[in-house]
Amino acid sequence: MTRVLGIHGVRNYKAVDTTPALGAKRLRGDWLEALGSAVPRLDLDTAYYADLLRSRRQGEGEFDNLDEAEVALVEQWALAWGVTPDGVQGRATGWLRWICGEVAQRSGESPAVVEKTVRLFFPEVTRYFDGGRSGVHERVREALLRHRPDVVVAHSLGTVVAYEVLHRLGDELDVRLLLTLGSPLALPHAVFHRLDPAPQDGFGRRPANVRRWVNVADTGDFVAVPKGALARAFPEIEQLPDISIARWWPHSVLDYLRHPSVNGAVMGH
Repeated sequence: MTRVLGIHGVRNYKAVDTTPALGAKRLRGDWLEALGSAVPRLDLDTAYYADLLRSRRQGEGEFDNLDEAEVALVEQWALAWGVTPDGVQGRATGWLRWICGEVAQRSGESPAVVEKTVRLFFPEVTRYFDGGRSGVHERVREALLRHRPDVVVAHSLGTVVAYEVLHRLGDELDVRLLLTLGSPLALPHAVFHRLDPAPQDGFGRRPANVRRWVNVADTGDFVAVPKGALARAFPEIEQLPDISIARWWPHSVLDYLRHPSVNGAVMGH
């Protein structure tokens, strides 16, 4: 029996999640449906923290509701694509759409996909780094120690959470495989330089309680940037070849979980 703990990324709060336990149960069902059919003898649980990072602002998800801290992260992300805001006045909706359009042009992706990335990802990342860390860490730490997984599968912002919490746990845990999906861990300044523990001499390191670390990214995943940087910034990572999980939204955790490379990594831990 393979014991797996899933650690989710952004935008996983639903109104039906009236308690963290119910949120975890809903996520477990979704993840089990996506991964369980391909991985026999699977004991899957999920850590849930989405309620801690959700916004109470009206109209969240629209560009004109991003605050200054969120916009600053978008700037750092855009720089990873070689886009600078020089010559663009102000920080209104038009400015952010211009940024997204420039990234879309460089990547060959549609502006709609790029805009969706900005709307969904950066607000929760900002809340995590600006005061949300401790509560999220406690939830994930409790789930790790309760389930004691052989494999940790982390997606999106969840890869940042997993990295930090596993480092904090030290020898309290023994994880055979950390599998990261669509990870922003190498994003300069916005994520990489804010990690705890901080990178040393420009490099992050595999948590000592993790025997093997494997990373997977979709070729069009706008969260997993800069392209190829994760394996350079974390030398102990095994970087699998880039995959294609979905043309129109290449960051979905369920599409990642259904992919044969992810199934194979879990089964071959």
